[in-house]
Parts: sequence; structure tokens; C-alpha cells
Amino acid sequence: MSAVREISPALRGIACVAGACLLLTMADAFAKLLTETLPVMEIALLRSTVALVPILVIARFYGPFSRLRTRHPGKQMLRGFLIIGSYTCFLLAIQALPLAETASVFFSAPLLIAGLSPLVLKEKVPLHRWIAICIGFAGVLVIMRPGTESFRPEALFAFASAVLYALGALMARRLGAIDPPATTSFYTGLCFLLISGPFTLGMPGYWVTPDWTAVGYVTVCGLIAGTGHFLLIQGYRLGEASVVAPFEYSTLLWSVMLGFAIWGDLPTWWTLGGVLLVAASGLYVLRTERR
Repeated sequence: MSAVREISPALRGIACVAGACLLLTMADAFAKLLTETLPVMEIALLRSTVALVPILVIARFYGPFSRLRTRHPGKQMLRGFLIIGSYTCFLLAIQALPLAETASVFFSAPLLIAGLSPLVLKEKVPLHRWIAICIGFAGVLVIMRPGTESFRPEALFAFASAVLYALGALMARRLGAIDPPATTSFYTGLCFLLISGPFTLGMPGYWVTPDWTAVGYVTVCGLIAGTGHFLLIQGYRLGEASVVAPFEYSTLLWSVMLGFAIWGDLPTWWTLGGVLLVAASGLYVLRTERR
């Protein structure tokens, strides 16, 4: 029974991360549709405004709203700034690249999380995991193909998004020990409003009145994204970062399926080869950790 109790939090963390990946990939598809008619920062503003609704609803189940207070507002705000920077870079990438290719480059994030966990979380990373991380980054280079005619500079936005996201995810793990996930989700949404709001409403030409189709996309995108981010924070709070992170690779499958269903995009053989290297390295890390 004690062994079951030890494994149970990790399994719950894995389930939260897997569910979050499906919801967030759907939100990314809606966001890509929105980039065809709305500026990037306006999308971030509208999405974050709607996303606060499920965050506040979920927070209410944890108790009174007074529990949203934190003893570390500076750390919460810093994580929020990292996440909004990551999301803005991601929007700039999917505006020009297929969803699956952007997601494939972005998935250097779990490798970054595993590699940075010794510095941020003081988790031990054995040699075999470092080898897997290096193989995964080789896969990222295969996808991006820098120095060739196929290289697209927008892929750098996807990689920058991954770096910022990894730092934000590691901070969520640390904050999970002192604040409930609803608090972290709330401060993330608040940072989105504080940054994207003044920029969108104060800069000429950065606001485009959305039509009813865009309003519908934004509403669905915000609701499922708010729920997905809460589940993601909860997953990293329950499980060790290097264990739950590989399950984010399920996003790659959803990205390919949605990209083909909506835009008719199919990944190239180079992209598929890079994805296999990235995914294989992540799964190897998971397998050795479970052992």
C-alpha cells in the first residue's frame, strides 16, 4: 500500500499534463486561426481575459478567493512574464509556420526542463539522461535545419518560446510547494492583462475590432487554455518535472492531426525524423526514471 501511495501523485501529475496537452493544442489551433485576422498582442489580451473565467471558477472550488493571495508576488509575476513572453513568441511562430512544425521545435522545452532541473530544482540528472537530452536537441536541429535553404527564421521564435516556457514550468514546480495551482494560474493570467492590455489598447494600429467568428474563436480558445494551464501547473506540482515532462510529447500527435484536419498540412520527412529523435529521447528519460 505504501508503494501505491508513493506512485499515486506521479500518476495524477501525468494525467494532468496529458489532459492539458490536448486542451492547449486545441487552443493553439484556434490561436493560429485568429492570427489570420487579429494582431498577436490582441489575441494574447482577449485570450487571457477569457481564460481568467475558468481559473476563477476552479479557484472557487479550492476555497474563498482570499486564497489567491501569495507570499511571493514577485516570483509569481516573474513566472507570468516568462509565460506571456513564451506565448507571444509562439504566436509569432505559428503565424508563419505549420502548427506541427512549430510544436516540434517548441518541444525542446521538456528537454530544457530536464536539463535545467539540477540548477533550478536541485534534482539529480544522471549521465544517461544527459545523453538523451543531447539526442533530443539534435532532433530539434534536424527540424530547423539552420544554414540550409529550408531554414525559416520564424523557427527561432518557436525555440525562444521553448526556453521561456521551460523556465516558467520550473518556477511553477517551485511555487507549487508554497502556493496552490489556482494562485499560480491567476497570477499568470493577471500578467497577460498587465502586459498585453496597455500595449494593445495604447499603441495605434494594434487593435482590430473582431467579428463574431473571431469572438467565438477567442472565447473557446480562452476557456480551454485557462483550464489547460491549470492542469499543467497541477501536473508539475504533483510529479517530478523530469518525469511528467515527457508526456507533453502527446502534443505533437495532436498538432499533426489538427494541422492536417484544418489546414491540410503534413510534416516533411525532415520534421518527422526530428520529431522521432526528440520524442524518443523524452520517452527514454521516462523509461529510465520509472525503472
